[in-house]
Amino acid sequence: MKKILDWFTGGVVKEVGNVIDKLFTSEEERLNAKNEIFKVLQEQQLELQKLQTEIIVTEANGNWLQRSWRPILMLAFGFIVIYVKFIAPLFDLPVPPLEDKFWNLLELGIGGYVIGRSVEKVAGKITINK
Repeated sequence: MKKILDWFTGGVVKEVGNVIDKLFTSEEERLNAKNEIFKVLQEQQLELQKLQTEIIVTEANGNWLQRSWRPILMLAFGFIVIYVKFIAPLFDLPVPPLEDKFWNLLELGIGGYVIGRSVEKVAGKITINK
């Protein structure tokens, strides 16, 4: 999520501003164009955040599998980490090489688990205004 927010507020916004500066000659035209584009970007960012919130709330209110996939996934990740770091070295078992992508996925999984569990705790109190 942070990368998405950085994308909207960081480099892309600066690049768009640079393009506008090259295209428009008067200061008023530049400011108007920048304001309109930034307004669109902000609306898209808010829409993306609403969609992400709806997904989490829907999962929290869903069936057993929708509510339980995070703990199941975290147990699987936990078993892999315990095997690779403790069981395999202790009993001289083969250790499969885990790519950096696995550890990145684990970090994402932990973040999703924490956020999802937090939302599940407050899901009954959330109201969506449309």
